[in-house]
This record gives sequence, structure tokens and C-alpha cells, in this order.
Amino acid sequence: VWLHFETDEEQQQLPPALLEICLKLAGLPNALLAMASKSVTGGPSGPQVPNLRVHPHVMAATYRKGAEYHCHKDSYDGADNQRMLSVLLYLNQDWTTGDGGELRIFGSKSDMEKAPDLERFADIAPLSGRLVMFRSRDVWHAVREPREQRWALTLWVMAD
Repeated sequence: VWLHFETDEEQQQLPPALLEICLKLAGLPNALLAMASKSVTGGPSGPQVPNLRVHPHVMAATYRKGAEYHCHKDSYDGADNQRMLSVLLYLNQDWTTGDGGELRIFGSKSDMEKAPDLERFADIAPLSGRLVMFRSRDVWHAVREPREQRWALTLWVMAD
């Protein structure tokens, strides 16, 4: 389900707590740019901070018991997809280790091969309130099968 919150009318249709979460997630690019401007000096020879913006909608996703999402990246090479960062916020109350549904982050075999190393990975439990951010263009990931219904909000930070 896509949660739309660009206009006042769209915002009025969302429950207040969900709207607050969406607006806070949408504020991440500005917070990142503010942090980057303090630590990076630009200019002709210095590192350049890209122009960041958010995708206009937040995706609310649920995985039912037994579902999973196979290994993929959120952005592939090419100008048609400007996703730079993937931001996930988990909404699973009372989640325990045995409930499954972990986000599995894979290492890469090599920079040249651009393929996941399925033997090297880290699992991140979808605990309520946990925010995970990773580079959309570089990080191979999957969602492991949950034993309970699993909820997450996903927002993409775009770069020009």
C-alpha cells in the first residue's frame, strides 16, 4: 500500500500517528544534508553532496506468515532509477527472535562482479521502532520468511 502525504487532503486521510511517522521519514534528506554540510567541505576540489529528495510516497508493506522476498537491490544502474538510500521503519510490537522475518543484508562477491555473496550476510530483526538505512544501489538484501505477520514502512531517498 502506498501512503500519500504530499497534499493537505492526503494528509487528512492518514491517521495522525502514521502521518507523523511519514513526515519524520520525509525529513531525513534535510537532516542528512545538514550533517553532511558540517562534515564535508565542497568546492571545485572537495567532495560534492548530492541533491537529495524523498520519493513522494511511503510504502507500507506486510509479509504474512510464510511469505518472503528474494535477494534483490532497490536500485539498479541507469538514469531511470534515482534511488540512493532505502529507509525502513519496522512496526512490529512484541517481535521476538524466533518470529523470523529478518532483513538479510548480503556482502558482494566483488565490486567488478556486482553479484551478492549468498554465503556472507547479516540478519537484522524487524523490531518495532528500528530504523534501517542502506544504499539502494549497492546493497543486496532479502526478507526472510516470518512466522508472524510483519510490518514495515519504506521510503526511498532520491539523488539527482
